[in-house]
Amino acid sequence: MEDVKERREERAFHSPDGMGPQGEPVKPAPKAKQGVGSGRIMTVLVVGIIVVVAGFVASYLLAV
Repeated sequence: MEDVKERREERAFHSPDGMGPQGEPVKPAPKAKQGVGSGRIMTVLVVGIIVVVAGFVASYLLAV
């Protein structure tokens, strides 16, 4: 059973964007806070995770 607040947030998220008084797009807060997960950000994230995993493996192998 869905909560009333959750249904309202879902409806606001999937509704088309409105227009403000000066013609600017108005988006609901969850939609406005979304970012793009590609490009340099994903590259830095993946490389960082790989370096951390390699560090854990190296520290484990040197401790044994």
